[in-house]
Amino acid sequence: MPTMSTIVYSVNGEGRGHATRVQAIIEMLVPDHRFVLLASEDAYEHFRSEYSDHPWVKVSPLPGMRFKYRNGKLCYFRSVLGAVPFLCNLRKSVRAIQRVLMREQPDLAITDFEPLLPRAAERCRIPWLSLDHQHFLSVSDFKGLPWRLRWQSRLLRLSIGMFYRGQSGEAVSSFAHLPPRKGCEGIERIGVLVRKKIQDYRPHTSNEGHLLVYIRGKAPDSFWEALSKIDRPIYAFGKSIPPVTKNIEFFGIQNDHFIRHLSKCDALITTAGNQLVGEAMYLGKPVFALPEEGNFEQEVNGWLVSQTQGGWSLPMDQVTPHVLGQFLLSLPLLRKRLEGIDCVGNEQARAFIESNLPKASPRTHSQEIPFQKVA
Repeated sequence: MPTMSTIVYSVNGEGRGHATRVQAIIEMLVPDHRFVLLASEDAYEHFRSEYSDHPWVKVSPLPGMRFKYRNGKLCYFRSVLGAVPFLCNLRKSVRAIQRVLMREQPDLAITDFEPLLPRAAERCRIPWLSLDHQHFLSVSDFKGLPWRLRWQSRLLRLSIGMFYRGQSGEAVSSFAHLPPRKGCEGIERIGVLVRKKIQDYRPHTSNEGHLLVYIRGKAPDSFWEALSKIDRPIYAFGKSIPPVTKNIEFFGIQNDHFIRHLSKCDALITTAGNQLVGEAMYLGKPVFALPEEGNFEQEVNGWLVSQTQGGWSLPMDQVTPHVLGQFLLSLPLLRKRLEGIDCVGNEQARAFIESNLPKASPRTHSQEIPFQKVA
């Protein structure tokens, strides 16, 4: 009789990149395995819309932490203060997840930069893995970075280790990698994980003249003013609402609509999140990466975009009509360079997870055991 495993997967709820990365994994492993997803904030809302009444995927809410901003700039001090209620309830939250683990009897736990599940899995003696992008900062050698990014990244490396440690396996997903630092050579380094919806569009991509913009948080007025002076249709997505102009159309958060426009745009202009940058490169779309002010991880991502030579990167407040015009002139060359970039890690991720699953699951014995409903 065929065997399957139950996997409990916890997901950081900040933005949607964590959720879309995990979605790509689920699409590869369902229905061979069942998933219990624990997520907060944006990730929870994404999974609720994707997996409502799914027979092999159960979704449950999870307490989480969010970055805090001040005047459009990421503020680490406010973020730490905002995390105090979460930290005060840490033990209570871990006990709640322990009850989930005892009920679901999973064979494996995986975390995407979420700190509660690892602690609960340790207490329940369930093997657990780490698969995320953020540990890029803890496993990479920063010697090749500009000096300012080098020392800032080393400071952030200390905070990464505070989230969790003790995983039985670790993989880091990124559209581009730095060399591993000493002692981290054995950690899996894989590309971005691409959802099936985006894979399906790849044979049908086109360049239809519009620019696609995704801004997660707040954008300065100067940025929107620069875009308004470009003689191109601009389709804007995200939470930053642009002023009403003749060439900018705002869509908010619409996942399927966004993917369709991504496949047909001339280029993507976006905050420098790893997952979306990688998805755009997979579709052959040049990227203008705009790191959020104060977000060192995104600044590193922006630097890596420039190093791939498949895109540009600048601080958002330095975007002008002239800069945008020069970027548009460079699009044919950027597309040519993207042809030689392979940034996809789907099969590597599948192999990493399956190599850590028990050979024969003692808990779940048949593929004929779906979940009844979404939590």
